[in-house]
Amino acid sequence: MTLLNKRLFTLGKVYGIIFIEMFWEIAIIVQPRSIATNLQQRKNALLLGLAIVFLALFIYSSVIRPLLEPLFAESPRIPGGIGIKTLFMMLFSIFHATYVLGWRHTLLFFSITVAVSWSYEHIGVETGLIYGAYHYTDALGLKLGHVPVIIPIAWFMMVYPSYIIANLIGNGRQKMMMSMEEKNNNDNRIILQILWLSFLGAIIVTAWDLVVDPYLSGPMQRAWIWEDGGQYFGVPLRNFGGWLLTTFTIYFIFRLLSESKSQVHPSHRPLSTPIILLPLVGYGTIMVSNIIPGEPPELRIIGPIVMGIPLAIAATRLLKNKNVDAAAFVKKQQQRPQ
Repeated sequence: MTLLNKRLFTLGKVYGIIFIEMFWEIAIIVQPRSIATNLQQRKNALLLGLAIVFLALFIYSSVIRPLLEPLFAESPRIPGGIGIKTLFMMLFSIFHATYVLGWRHTLLFFSITVAVSWSYEHIGVETGLIYGAYHYTDALGLKLGHVPVIIPIAWFMMVYPSYIIANLIGNGRQKMMMSMEEKNNNDNRIILQILWLSFLGAIIVTAWDLVVDPYLSGPMQRAWIWEDGGQYFGVPLRNFGGWLLTTFTIYFIFRLLSESKSQVHPSHRPLSTPIILLPLVGYGTIMVSNIIPGEPPELRIIGPIVMGIPLAIAATRLLKNKNVDAAAFVKKQQQRPQ
């Protein structure tokens, strides 16, 4: 067996185990317990099922298909390029977030992400003050102002999985899940927690840009052009400060608004370890998909370090003590209204 075949076998085995566990979770969820809860269980299963379908499509189009191409040139190709892959991952994030956070919080999260990212990007292209001097080419399709429509979607594609990873790293072992009464008596602590988790999430998202920006702005894709070049594979270092600012703003606004809710309305949606693991799988798949082209080659080393470290920490927090950490995560999310 060649090295490529071994890697494909290992990768397929990992994905296979995860998806088998997920389908088992769905089977458990849809088991009827009473007439009153049967409809809600079916809604839960539908949300989770759609999230899994779109994640599977993203995995196939972004990782499996490119790896299979040298061996099976005729393997089915999903047309649409970067746009359809981004759409698959965005839809996964939408449906998974709706399952975990409820549709109201998901709509709030998505709206904040789109509004903030588009505004920062538009101002950034117009002035060059936020990320450095750059402009988008026509490679990413239709634009709204100076910014391709796909860009705000791509932001949410990564903002949501990184939000889950930040929660696991920041809260997984500490079990900082408090009742609403405790929250009302610890406003200062909540603000500090919001600031910390917002900054942590911003770092996790920006780690992705260290991998994706040199590739998409490089000679193979030319999705955008850095007019004055830069120190990091042609990308200016100011760009990463702009990413930190953009994502911190998104997380801070969302967490501030969502944490300020005074009404508790449990979602009653089961959140087991495999369900929480899915956004981590998505984040890891994005990392793999960005380093497969190997352009520039150094990204195959940089990617697993900058994205692999937060991913590994979050996975360890989740898997090391399933009963404690998953229960704490569940308790926190069940305090959010649907």
